[in-house]
Amino acid sequence: MVDVIVGIMLAVLGLVICFAGLRVFLLALPALGFISGVFIGAAGVRAIFGDGFFSTATGVIVGLFVGLILAVLSYLFWYVGALIAAGSTGALIGSGLMNFLGATRGWVVFIGAALGAIIVFIIAFRLALPVYVVIVNTAFVGASAIIGGVMLMFNQIDRADLGYGVVWAAIEESWFWIIVWVVLAAVGIGSQLRTIAQVTLPEDRWASANPHAGATA
Repeated sequence: MVDVIVGIMLAVLGLVICFAGLRVFLLALPALGFISGVFIGAAGVRAIFGDGFFSTATGVIVGLFVGLILAVLSYLFWYVGALIAAGSTGALIGSGLMNFLGATRGWVVFIGAALGAIIVFIIAFRLALPVYVVIVNTAFVGASAIIGGVMLMFNQIDRADLGYGVVWAAIEESWFWIIVWVVLAAVGIGSQLRTIAQVTLPEDRWASANPHAGATA
């Protein structure tokens, strides 16, 4: 019963992120940065020392410290927050790929997650289109959350493994889920693009997120 409730909550959250990700993202940047930092710090401790994910004081302290740093950066610079979110998605993809390939050692999964984060971070930085990075990132993350919620409701994945890339691994194992994931993300991207002109960026309370708005005004 708990898995069903958590699955429903995850699916609903995924719907919000997928179809209204830009609005939600700009409001929740500090929280997202903090959560990403906690997982990065704790996972790093687990990979290096072989401790349980949150079972030791070291993992908790390091996770909170990294989380606070990323939260402050995300609050002060929303573009940094966008890149952090993109890197987090890359980390999930990397860890999911390692699980799909059958990696069982924590340090191997951590290296895969780190490489995924670095690659996606660099791609997002090089594109220099932060608004579109946010839209694409939230659409795909939201789509994966929807699928993860459905899988959890129907007991296809274990709730205890949600933080270890199990959703990505499950999606990558099935062409059906890959197609569903891409279609959901595409619809989410289209939905967000239709409302992009109504979103205001944090640095300029009076400027819309539409990069073409200034040129057409």
